[in-house]
Amino acid sequence: MKHGGKSAQKIAIACALLAFSSGALAQKDPGVRGGIQNSGGGLQQQGIPIPHPPLISPNPNTGATVNDNERASFEEGILRAGQLESTCDDCADVTDGSPVTGAGELDPMFPQFHTNSNGLGARHNADQCFVCHAQPSLGGSGGFIVPNPGGSKPLPAENPQFRLVPHRYGRQNIVPSFEHQFGPIREVRFKRKSDGTPDGGVHQLWTVRGSTNDTTISNCALTQPDFAAEEKAGNLAFRTPLQMLGLGLIESIQDREILAQHDATAALRGPVGITGHPNRSGNDGTITRFGWKAQNKSITIFAGEAYNVEMGITNEAFPTATEEDPDCQGPNKPEPNDVVRTDATNVKNQDFDNPLHLMPDWQQFQILMRFTDGPAPDPNPSERAKKGKGLFAETGCALCHTPQMQTAPVMNSPVLQNRPVNLFSDMFVHHMGSRLADDISQGQAGGDEFRSTPLWGVGQRIFFLHDGRTSDLLQAIQNHFSPATPKYPASEANGVVHKFNQLSPVEKQAILDFLRSL
Repeated sequence: MKHGGKSAQKIAIACALLAFSSGALAQKDPGVRGGIQNSGGGLQQQGIPIPHPPLISPNPNTGATVNDNERASFEEGILRAGQLESTCDDCADVTDGSPVTGAGELDPMFPQFHTNSNGLGARHNADQCFVCHAQPSLGGSGGFIVPNPGGSKPLPAENPQFRLVPHRYGRQNIVPSFEHQFGPIREVRFKRKSDGTPDGGVHQLWTVRGSTNDTTISNCALTQPDFAAEEKAGNLAFRTPLQMLGLGLIESIQDREILAQHDATAALRGPVGITGHPNRSGNDGTITRFGWKAQNKSITIFAGEAYNVEMGITNEAFPTATEEDPDCQGPNKPEPNDVVRTDATNVKNQDFDNPLHLMPDWQQFQILMRFTDGPAPDPNPSERAKKGKGLFAETGCALCHTPQMQTAPVMNSPVLQNRPVNLFSDMFVHHMGSRLADDISQGQAGGDEFRSTPLWGVGQRIFFLHDGRTSDLLQAIQNHFSPATPKYPASEANGVVHKFNQLSPVEKQAILDFLRSL
């Protein structure tokens, strides 16, 4: 009995050591770099403004910097993107135009809680640009926002689609079950129309019914789509906001650079089953590159579409409202609404001879994106993260997530030309299989195809994949694997995911640490 007791004790100790060893070696996503409380909504709770988008850094090859006009337009773009939209030209809480401090500097407060712009559509997903782009700085991806901006006791930051946007000014919206208090911001597309034919379009979450600040639409009786019924029928496809950081740099990459980078890896891609193809414009045949399926050609098109689709604001690029119900538009609302101002007086023109006020908000927004710097990586990555960079390439992750490309050799803005872009994307769309498929086709991207999302800035993102299904990087990697089905081919990432799974826990951890350093 005494000997048996010692044996049992040794076995117990061995098991405990093994368990400890396994736990110590088990790979784990280290989480948002810096923590959520050090960015986005966390800063608001601490009474510290969310950081502004970073101005593009000097060109590392030439030393060129933005000129005075570019900087002024970039800063004006920040102010325009932060404005809270009202539904009519005459019902803003404060005077139209950009808010400034007494010293004439950028207003550090966000989100705005007084309307100081106009044009909000009868149907919309958001009422200001930055409400969906605030993590870890303004211009980033979707994050959390305090639900009672301007209140004396700020509440903990949360998904702005849970309380803030749907009920602003007493609007009578029902929050769908897929918008969780501390979950991702989700935009909704329907896969099919009621007759069974393909849909694919955005169906806005909110209406202006019940607005208390606009007496011209008091008879608005719009109702929301029946999201519950569509969800039960499996007809919903979700998209989460992508970051705006560095988009001007990505736009400045020539097609031939994208194609050359892809061709250079052909011998390595073949053995692991990676092909991919560009999505292309139906007008000129050039490579489109913005959005989850690379469906948009330029940040200008993206800006005009975002204003109309996400906020319902009509403009020169998208002049027709997504909802034209007269009872919900008001009798005096011009359409298109956000346009170049050519009025004879300054009542709405805000000084015709001032180019910053002549230009409409949506165009100022695209200039903001053009001169916003790319996400900054960790300046002091750990030794394990440095090792992970090599493993990232060896495992094959870099075959789709191309670490670096170069912008065009000559551009009108010297700060953008001939400089490296550390985007970690090949700008191609790839078959990802049924596990990630959303059954939405856009351009030449099919129902299971997605653009290789640029990974720069991934270290400070909260939610991953097109529908925000996980906040765990390890789970995001595993979700890249999908076998072939009768409807869709196997994921092109299967070979790389298999190689990742063959790594030791220490090596997997190194890759996760590297990703969080980006």
